[in-house]
Amino acid sequence: MIDLFVLLLVGCVIVTVAIFALLRMSNRDTGSLQVVEIQLANLMELRALSFKNFPSLFSDCDCRVLGAEPRLVGIAKRLRAERRRLALRWLASVRSDVLALWLLRRLLIAYGVSLGPVSELSMTCRVIFVLISISALRCSVFVFGPFAFQRMVSRSRKYIETYSRSCQAALGRLPKSKLSDFEAAWRYHRAAA
Repeated sequence: MIDLFVLLLVGCVIVTVAIFALLRMSNRDTGSLQVVEIQLANLMELRALSFKNFPSLFSDCDCRVLGAEPRLVGIAKRLRAERRRLALRWLASVRSDVLALWLLRRLLIAYGVSLGPVSELSMTCRVIFVLISISALRCSVFVFGPFAFQRMVSRSRKYIETYSRSCQAALGRLPKSKLSDFEAAWRYHRAAA
């Protein structure tokens, strides 16, 4: 019984540390990483993260304006349904971007670019947390619609952008002698995925 309690306590501590690390991730200035960003952009296109108008996707201002006019209520309902469909597609694309970044990070580790096991475990916990939050958001948007979750989406996007910057920084630590081999391996992994 004591062993079970200790195991539960250790698990709670690990989850708490991972969540705390995720919430305290620093937003570094990307100006010093410009060269790395160009390399990351050459390797992959982050379609969902490049979509800058996502707040309007989760805003109901235009639906409320249309719903206030009695003859436009039907259009407002169709707009709500279309907005739900678009929000779900965008969240699926965000999930795809996160998985691609995670695959890139795993490949970088295979090429010897790592800050140590603790840092990589922390990054893996962050990715798992982000993927779980995206899944929860998708379920919530499907059931309740996209308009109630604007803050949650903004917060999740910040975590994903921070993870993207950490992948860019890791890519910058890749030795130049391994760059061509890495790019070939990346193309192979992307084609296989």
